[in-house]
Amino acid sequence: MNRFLILTVFILGFGQLKSQTIEIGQDADYIKRLIEWSTKDHNRADSYGRYSDARASWDVLYNNGQITDVIQCYDNQFYIDLRMSVNYCKHYIMEYGKLAYTLTQYENVSTDKLIEVYDNLYGDRKINSLYFDKEYKHYSKIYLAKNGQATIEWREAELSQIPLSVRKEIENKQKEKENEEYQKELARQKELEKQKEIKSKTYDLKEYNPSLYNETFEEIKTSIVNYFQKSSSNYYRSSNVPSFTELANGNEKKYRFTNTYTAYYKLEDHSRESVNYGSVIVAGSYDVRQSKEIKLVSGTDNSCSLFNSISIKIPTIEIQGYEVMTEATFPNIKVDYAKGVTIVKIRSGEVEFKSFLPDEDIQKKLKEKLKSEPKGKYIVQYEVGNIAGKEFVNTELEKKTTKVGAGWLLLGLLALAAFL
Repeated sequence: MNRFLILTVFILGFGQLKSQTIEIGQDADYIKRLIEWSTKDHNRADSYGRYSDARASWDVLYNNGQITDVIQCYDNQFYIDLRMSVNYCKHYIMEYGKLAYTLTQYENVSTDKLIEVYDNLYGDRKINSLYFDKEYKHYSKIYLAKNGQATIEWREAELSQIPLSVRKEIENKQKEKENEEYQKELARQKELEKQKEIKSKTYDLKEYNPSLYNETFEEIKTSIVNYFQKSSSNYYRSSNVPSFTELANGNEKKYRFTNTYTAYYKLEDHSRESVNYGSVIVAGSYDVRQSKEIKLVSGTDNSCSLFNSISIKIPTIEIQGYEVMTEATFPNIKVDYAKGVTIVKIRSGEVEFKSFLPDEDIQKKLKEKLKSEPKGKYIVQYEVGNIAGKEFVNTELEKKTTKVGAGWLLLGLLALAAFL
């Protein structure tokens, strides 16, 4: 604590705590405005319409047009350290238009009670009859004022005002505290430099956290699989992948997407820290942006539209306790996807393609998938994919009957011709 006092208002029954910094040397007008605001705020009802049991009031004394004393009083205010409700007034005494010291005077608390509480609170920071803050920059003194009220006087600890008998001890403690603060500041600066050095770099995800790299690669593969599979859904339509209806009404009845990519992602930290402009605090932000570079190694997807249609976010990692930005390269991502409509005949585990033949390598995978189906003739819609080693084969069969769904009308007629 350095040249300041925390003005604290406890609101009994509300569970609220409001505080504002009061510093020695602040302008009298500022103290006046602050006390006026805190008094009105204390007496205001809360969001439930309830009022505090304690009531506050305030006043200002002038001498020759200058503020000499700003007074704030509380009746029936619960004081947590005293464990009782008290009536007291705090006087903010001004000298030359600035706050010089404070006097807190209690109507229903004795000096003995205050001394007992302060002895417990301050411990070895009590020197003779003075109670010093942790920095030994301020002290409190308890005495019975001329008006008969127990009083706590709070001042800045100027050595010239301190008895010679304790001055040397205080000087030593202040020096110890200053050295302690200096060492803390050195350690803080060293930590900031270390943090800056660590966070200024971008770390290769595969090198520094292989497991997260592999997890991210799996997410890429899953996202690509979902992209193709959703394109078959009634609720999702990909502009690049034809629907089964479009394939059924087309000439080839099949679609093949075969491309190989290299994907590079990089995180950049654009966040900003909170800034305190005195009475205004500009909130900080956590803004991590990601850039990407996708290259086509082989295939026809020259615009790399596939990676524009999936959402991938590489993670940050921790280095020596600090969150840092990463980059990751995923080379040679082979994407092979086939979709189509075909007509098959199944008998005794044998699968014969009758019309609209898939590519030969796709036929092999479909035969393995369909061989356990019951005997019959079927219209089959299929999806077969191999996404960087992640394979899937999906089929949907419609047995040939005289009943043909509206969406399959054209295909049904073609199938009938093929079976004859």
